[in-house]
Amino acid sequence: MEPVICKPGCAWTGNLAWSTNVQGSPKVCDAGNNPIWDGLNAQSGCQSGNGYLCDLYAPTPVTEQLSYGFATMNGAHNCCKCFQLTWRNGAAAGKQMIVQAINGFDVTGDLKASDMVILSPGGGHGPNEAGCKKQYGRTWGASNGGVTNRYECDQLPANLQGGCYWRYNWAKGGINTWDIDYNQVACPSRLTSISGCSA
Repeated sequence: MEPVICKPGCAWTGNLAWSTNVQGSPKVCDAGNNPIWDGLNAQSGCQSGNGYLCDLYAPTPVTEQLSYGFATMNGAHNCCKCFQLTWRNGAAAGKQMIVQAINGFDVTGDLKASDMVILSPGGGHGPNEAGCKKQYGRTWGASNGGVTNRYECDQLPANLQGGCYWRYNWAKGGINTWDIDYNQVACPSRLTSISGCSA
């Protein structure tokens, strides 16, 4: 999942303070994907702690034309908000996805203000590979883009393979540079029941 692969960016008290009307905070898991009771105070696995993204944050198809999932956005003000994406080009053109931003923070680098990064196993570790190496012992594929075909998803741990297959079975390929339109929508209970937060 990318970026950041450790504790969700919105599961920090300082980042949540930038968002309005947030209820709860994104669920944080330990290295074995067990929820941590006090995730806000858990130290990130990228540092010396045991706080990571949960494997339940992987994307899930709902129908042939709709998926649910979680995302990174630039700006902590987006924490726990949900957005409906529509692909404008590429193999998934016309398909839609509803995502909840659980990694919302200010970054410098390639993530632009309007970018949306879908958290997907095997999608690349982005600028920080420490979490994946500490949680799973290695990374898969390129830092940006991740694995390059469906068969490479077989190399991931069993609990991550379904989220990796999503990119090839549902989205039909490498989605990293495809254009999307998106707008904020009410969060479906299916996502808030996983994350534990809403806005």
